Amino acid sequence: MNAEEAKAAMIKQARREILRALKTMYHIGPFGFESICMALLHLQLPDEECVKCDLTYLIDKGYVEWTNEKRFQQWSRRLYKLTATGNEIANRINVDPALEP
Repeated sequence: MNAEEAKAAMIKQARREILRALKTMYHIGPFGFESICMALLHLQLPDEECVKCDLTYLIDKGYVEWTNEKRFQQWSRRLYKLTATGNEIANRINVDPALEP
């Protein structure tokens, strides 16, 4: 595996882990940005920017939504929740090839 493939695999793994973390909170409520970062500690990501990029991607795909009322809040104050489509991906009812290992 070359460096590009390793980087792609890490990105996919981080996105799957975000979905898994949000899946645990699906019935309870939204997850804060700091909590998502804590759920990814075991991946040893270089910084929070990676998490921001992955969350932005998952929001753009419609798997996660930002639930705060106010627009343009700081990342540390935002709350995220899995959408129904995101829950299907997290439960592997539907498959997104971009998130597959």
